[in-house]
Amino acid sequence: MILENLRSHTKETHQALEASMFPFIKNVRDIESYSHLLRMFYGYYKPLQDQVDKYIDKNILPDHKELRRAEWILEDLKALDQPTDNIALYKFPFAIDSHAAALGALYVTEGSTLGGKVICKTIATNLGKSEMDGLKFFNGYGAHTGSKWKSFLLVLDAEKNVPDEEVIIKTAEQVFAGFAAWLKES
Repeated sequence: MILENLRSHTKETHQALEASMFPFIKNVRDIESYSHLLRMFYGYYKPLQDQVDKYIDKNILPDHKELRRAEWILEDLKALDQPTDNIALYKFPFAIDSHAAALGALYVTEGSTLGGKVICKTIATNLGKSEMDGLKFFNGYGAHTGSKWKSFLLVLDAEKNVPDEEVIIKTAEQVFAGFAAWLKES
């Protein structure tokens, strides 16, 4: 039930984020523009991840430390011989202050792994490469992306508390909208 509510309540903000993000991905034409995209993602994901990590641990999400990490973006930048310092970080106007809020944020970030194969293919094609280093973050979990998403949904579905569900939905909406705003600033 929570997944249906999440999808319906976040549909508009999710679509707005995708519309904001598409031009950035489509316009990756060289390593520098790809580096810029990675740095934008890091600028949003790193502070979000730091907040989420305060409220999610292996007791709530057993594979938490194996989830896609902002540090993977730094690894991608290094693989492309691009700088990893002086990356601007998003200043969140809302707080992740509970495990329910953290799950709402993870709904967005973990859900984004599902589109990773398309993003990887688009970037590699735009750069004229069939395979390349520097796609770890967007590749997510590779062949295990679907099963990781389903495992996350089981944890999310276990949240039966209505106030927690409201917090999860509100936070997911804020994370989608915040990332769209961050892209406009970048």
